[in-house]
Amino acid sequence: MKRLLYIVIVSISLSFQGCELYDTYADEVNAEFIGSTVSFETATTIPDSVRENSIPLSLEVEMPYAIQTSRGVEVTYEFEGDATFGTDFTAKAIEKNDANSSAVVEKFATANGGTFIIKNREKTQDESGEQSFTNTRNTATIEISPLVVQGVDKPNGKTLNVVLTKAKNLDDNTVVTVGQGGIKKEYNLLIRDIHCPSDLDGTYSAQITKDEGIVDVPDVTITKTADSSNPDNIWGLYEISNVAGDLQDIPFQIIDQCGEFLGPSDDYITISGTTSSDGKISLDVLFSDGITTRQWTLFLTKN
Repeated sequence: MKRLLYIVIVSISLSFQGCELYDTYADEVNAEFIGSTVSFETATTIPDSVRENSIPLSLEVEMPYAIQTSRGVEVTYEFEGDATFGTDFTAKAIEKNDANSSAVVEKFATANGGTFIIKNREKTQDESGEQSFTNTRNTATIEISPLVVQGVDKPNGKTLNVVLTKAKNLDDNTVVTVGQGGIKKEYNLLIRDIHCPSDLDGTYSAQITKDEGIVDVPDVTITKTADSSNPDNIWGLYEISNVAGDLQDIPFQIIDQCGEFLGPSDDYITISGTTSSDGKISLDVLFSDGITTRQWTLFLTKN
C-alpha cells in the first residue's frame, strides 16, 4: 500500500513538472529571489492576441525588487518576429519616474527597438536609521500600437516578440539581469489581420436574450453597405436590421473583422461580437439615447 501511494505521489509530481515554466529548480528559486533584475510584469505562455488597428497595448516592465541606484536602470529592448515596424506596428517607452507615477517621458522606438530608464522613487528608513530604496512603483511601460495603414494582410496574422535584451545600473554601469529565471524576458504577441474575405449578405434566423431567456424573433437581414454610405471605405461594413425585443426595430451597422465584430463610432449603439465554430454569430448590443438604455445579445444563423 505504501509503495502504491509513493508511485501515485511521484506521478503527480512529474505531471506538475510537465507544466513547469522554468528549466531547472534553481531557475524557479532565483526567479523569486534574485535581487538585481528587471522583467516584464507578466509572462506569456502563449502569444497575446491583438487585432490590427486596435487600441495600444501596454506592457509593464518592473524591478521586482529594489535595486540600489540613484540614477536608475537603463533597459534596452528589441523586436523579433515577422511583424514589420512602421507597417504593422509602432512602439514607444513611457518612463514613470516621478513621485506620482505619471508618464513624464515618452521615448519612441525605432525598428531596432529602444531604451528607457526605471528609477527608484521612494526610500524607507529601518530601525537603525539606514535609508534604502524600495521598489514601490518602479515601473516603465512599453506601448505597442498595431497599425492598419498598410495592414497586416496575412490570414494567420503576424508575430511580434518584444525582448528585453540588456540592462545596466547607471550609477556604476554594472550589469542588471533581465527576466526572472526562464521567463518574463520576452513578451509574445500575435497581431491579427482584419482584412479577411467577408461575405455576410443574406437572411438570418434570429434569437435574442430576454428576461425569460433566449427566444426566437423574426429573421434579420445583413446587407453590404453601399459605397455611397461608406465614404471612409471601412473594410467589412454591413447594415443589419435588428430586432430589439419589446423596444423598437433599431437598424445599425457592424464591421466584420475576420469573424469578430464591432460597430463604427456611434453615439447610441455599442457593439461587440464573435462567430462560433458552427458559424453562428453572436452580437452584444448596448443602446442608449440618454433616456432609454437597453442591452441584449442577438444570435444569428444564416438561412
